[in-house]
Amino acid sequence: MQADFVWRRIAQGLVTVMFTASLVVAGPPASKAHAFPNPCNAPGGKWVCKKAKDGAKWLYDKSGADSVVDGVTEAVDFASDPLGYLEEKLRSGTKGMFAAFGEELTGKNPADPKNGKTAEKGKGD
Repeated sequence: MQADFVWRRIAQGLVTVMFTASLVVAGPPASKAHAFPNPCNAPGGKWVCKKAKDGAKWLYDKSGADSVVDGVTEAVDFASDPLGYLEEKLRSGTKGMFAAFGEELTGKNPADPKNGKTAEKGKGD
């Protein structure tokens, strides 16, 4: 008797699920959402959007949030690929060390052209 009651409840639940699914599939389509027009496309809107973007960049640069973002980015880089992160840090450190030694030994910045020559634009074109 108890099992009969349980099976009846399961059957009622299945009928309810099937009816709900049929309403979702065969029911009227959902109305399309109307997006607001982009205010940057309005007359004078490009100027306002550019000023807002510049202001947001200035606030971000002055707030110190960039150091927080950089720290979080480095933490995520380390967490996702610890050996790759360490390799990148060792590679950049080694590169910087050899650049500093080369500068001390030769007296030239590694970015300076060799033999004191400068590249002249327009020649050989």
